[in-house]
Amino acid sequence: MQRLNLMITALLAFGATRPVAFGAPACAFIGALAGLAMQTGPQDGPFQPAMEPTRTRVVSTAEPIVYPSGDLPDYVVGTDYLKATQAPPVTYAHYEPPPLPPPPELPAYVPARHVAADASAKPENARWASERGDILNVSLPEDHPSAPADNLMLADAAATGMTSR
Repeated sequence: MQRLNLMITALLAFGATRPVAFGAPACAFIGALAGLAMQTGPQDGPFQPAMEPTRTRVVSTAEPIVYPSGDLPDYVVGTDYLKATQAPPVTYAHYEPPPLPPPPELPAYVPARHVAADASAKPENARWASERGDILNVSLPEDHPSAPADNLMLADAAATGMTSR
């Protein structure tokens, strides 16, 4: 019962607000005027023929259709499906393939020489650890300073104003 009283109190408070108190009677008045203008209500008046839908006259016999060529089309007779069941004629294309290019010229075969490598001989410029036989050396060639080349010009172009050209 308390719940119902709370809901009724909320509805009464909503109905007492200004928009609802003035809006509800205004909407009712506008609706009554619109109803009078449209004259809605029961339709017991006399029948008005202007409101009757137009009916077309049904012809008992169909008029013949004359085709310009004089022949009936296949779709009228009902034999147009026969053309769809027949395979279309097959035409074969004939062309000459282009000539093949000449085979490439290969150099003459030179057999490889197999020479036994001397295990005691060490390479002159062994740069990798595995080339010197020390596989545990994990340093890279970039880690060791190398002698500059003879033809390399070591000059600061900005300091001397000289170029290498």
